[in-house]
Amino acid sequence: MTSQLTVIPPRPEVRQHNALINSSFVLNTLEWRAFTAILARIHPDDEEFKEYFIPAPELVGEETGGSAYLQIKSLSKRLLNRTLYVELLGPNGERVSKPDYEYISFITKARYMRQRGGLFVKVNPDFIPYLLQLTQRGNFTKSLTTELKSLSSSHSFKIYWLLSEYRTFGTRTITVEDLRFRLGIRADEYADRFNNFKAKVLDKAQEELSDTDLCFEMELLREGKAVRQIRFTFNASPLVLEPSATKLPLATAHTPPEREVWVTELLALGVGEAGCEVIRRHLAEGQYPIDYLSYVLEVMRRPRKAKIRKPADYVYKCITGKLLLEEFYRSQEPVVMPPIDKPTRKTSIKSVPVVPAETVFTLQEVQQMYDNPGPFLKRSERAATFEEHLQRVYLSQGFMLEERAGQQVLVLKTNTY
Repeated sequence: MTSQLTVIPPRPEVRQHNALINSSFVLNTLEWRAFTAILARIHPDDEEFKEYFIPAPELVGEETGGSAYLQIKSLSKRLLNRTLYVELLGPNGERVSKPDYEYISFITKARYMRQRGGLFVKVNPDFIPYLLQLTQRGNFTKSLTTELKSLSSSHSFKIYWLLSEYRTFGTRTITVEDLRFRLGIRADEYADRFNNFKAKVLDKAQEELSDTDLCFEMELLREGKAVRQIRFTFNASPLVLEPSATKLPLATAHTPPEREVWVTELLALGVGEAGCEVIRRHLAEGQYPIDYLSYVLEVMRRPRKAKIRKPADYVYKCITGKLLLEEFYRSQEPVVMPPIDKPTRKTSIKSVPVVPAETVFTLQEVQQMYDNPGPFLKRSERAATFEEHLQRVYLSQGFMLEERAGQQVLVLKTNTY
């Protein structure tokens, strides 16, 4: 049967159920390459696994002869013995809040096909819910095969997937304990000092992912002296899902929704689209009210002795880090007035006129932000000229160019009561 095996070419995208991404297992570099090559041969419409043949160059590069033969022969044996500690799904294929886990063998058959020059494998049908028919948005993560090819560290593959799941938000915070679990790191590995874990796992992944679309920065969050959480921040472009012939919803042309005023203001300051998406998620989760954004912008514009060098960084960190949230809530508390002994005369209530509120930027400030973009704008699409930048970010969003006190300013007027 294998002599008539149909060779399936790799596709440019690979997909995994998010439960599999967050499962606990470790593969070595060669096994990750085989795992990726298998995923690249699965079509979104497949209803069952096929027999997959992976040419040797996808696994061992340019190596040929006896060396390649020994590596792939050894790989086929290891794949047969490899079990993954998999997060079990709910009755409808969904993730559950407190999942159970189960050890499942990934491959049921594997051998080196010398005449064809590659590896033949059959995948365990138990993985069908994790790898086939992945068309429900939010339940799976897609990545590009070309980005994964540049990785060589075992843990870098896994960290790439863990970050790719959150690429829309631009950030992912995970406890050290959870990260070690998902990477399949044993309890006695890097247990003596956190710096060893950072150097061997985190720093190495950061170096390798710097050449991919998920280049990241990390912040170590401590409780006392101990590092308890790691906040990964990245500015990855969203991936457009490849349309499927039948099951996958096709992308349709539509008129983009009107941009929120706060987004316009943050973009004008230099905060990138990815940063705004993080804030939008925080608002949806109720981490802070939308009025908090206006409060941070108002604080930023207050007169101060030292000028804020990077307004975009300042505003983004104050909002997402909730640095002024307690102060904001205090400012919202009602002022307690002393009791009045004498009755007051009733007065007629007059209607309050509509007062236009203004957001004002000097043209000089805008020019400086364009010439010196903050870190959240560096990797995003930037207008080729300052004039195009003005039109795209300001004028098209309702800003008007005026002259005040001898200098040109951009003014956005909104009605408040």
